[in-house]
Amino acid sequence: TLNLKDVSQDVAKKVLAAIGQNTWTELRDLRFAAGSLPTGFEGAFGPLLQKNSSLRSLTLDSNPVGDAVVVAIADAMLQNQGTRLRDLNLNATNIGTRAGDALARLLRSNSSLEALSAHSNQQLGDSAGVDCATALQENAETKLRKLVLVGNGFGPAVGEAFAALLRSNRSLEWLDMGHNTLLGDAAGAALAGALQENGETRLQTLILLNCGLGPTAGEGFAALLRSSCSLEVLILGQNLQLGDTAGAALAEA
Repeated sequence: TLNLKDVSQDVAKKVLAAIGQNTWTELRDLRFAAGSLPTGFEGAFGPLLQKNSSLRSLTLDSNPVGDAVVVAIADAMLQNQGTRLRDLNLNATNIGTRAGDALARLLRSNSSLEALSAHSNQQLGDSAGVDCATALQENAETKLRKLVLVGNGFGPAVGEAFAALLRSNRSLEWLDMGHNTLLGDAAGAALAGALQENGETRLQTLILLNCGLGPTAGEGFAALLRSSCSLEVLILGQNLQLGDTAGAALAEA
């Protein structure tokens, strides 16, 4: 594990270049402490990830690197048939639609990623959320088990796209879409219905905290819990419109 903290931009670039040039490296975990990595690193991550086959985890959490760096990461991973990167953390990295498009391209064919976290990126937008869900649905080889998309400003269209994904997906075990307040009641109900339809789902944890869910979604999740489903953890807190009737149905289920 290499955890870089309070390093200059020049030092960080030299470290990335050195890792990329070392074909014998066994480095598996590369982390940049919050605020330690500024923009302008797209030229460093590309060469590193195009050839590297040792890294299993890359964490850029709370570094505002922007779209260009994430596009470079996704494109490099697509070019590298030997990539073994399993865990990619892009939380609060100030990414928007360009990065979202690149992540969708990656998810459409990648078979190494097992965990992707991209929460607190308000500029991603609905189109990126829909494209990522659709890409996962099209990728029969995906191994993605954990997906965290908290607080990205997603609306109903994204909820419906993930419902379509969950009707057939057999890899996801953890999905957190909390604090997407515009997701809405109908999308929540669609997610519940999709899981009920998918007899082969492996989803164990679903978090929809503060997502604008109402009584229809509440009744849908109650029906899901009454069926034999894989869910072990369901978090629906801070959805003030669920109502007493849905709450009672959930408790009874």
